[in-house]
Amino acid sequence: MGASERELVNQAQSGNLGAAEQLLVAYEALIGRMCRALLPPEEDVEAAVQEVMVKVLKGLKSYRGEAPLAPWIARIAVNHCRDLLRRRKILSFVPLENPFHREDEDPSPLPVPETGADPERVLRAKQGVARVLAALEELPHRQREVFVLRFFAHLDLAAIAQVLGGVDVGTVKTHLHRALARLRPRVLEAWP
Repeated sequence: MGASERELVNQAQSGNLGAAEQLLVAYEALIGRMCRALLPPEEDVEAAVQEVMVKVLKGLKSYRGEAPLAPWIARIAVNHCRDLLRRRKILSFVPLENPFHREDEDPSPLPVPETGADPERVLRAKQGVARVLAALEELPHRQREVFVLRFFAHLDLAAIAQVLGGVDVGTVKTHLHRALARLRPRVLEAWP
């Protein structure tokens, strides 16, 4: 955690609402990516993001600063998404749309280049991305969580282990390896 982030955390813990707002703004994108990647499309993702932000604010007083803030926030987001899924009695994750999709953007997983792109190449790329995302849907939930935390939240293996409740880094490596092994054939099939 950088000095300025640590200072913001200390100020927010002391009741400075401006500092708390700055922290939330800084991590809103991470929270949004996590919620969009882990929740089904019919779930109100924006409401989930707001709920996670409230939980972060409430939990900030108990944050000790021993570990980086990003994995701590990611863990809150993962646990909240798990709770929502459990309440809806969804046993496995549902199809992953584009987790970076915003309402004002094109919803396709791969943006179409504006000029000079070969339409056939763009179509093949879009179909390849769709196949890979479909394969991601088929992963067991723990493998999918690890994959999303690694490649969507950009956390390192130790941070992922923390987010998942203090599991061993070797376990994280195993889940990531298995997820990649399951996805690799689909990627090779999509882009020969």
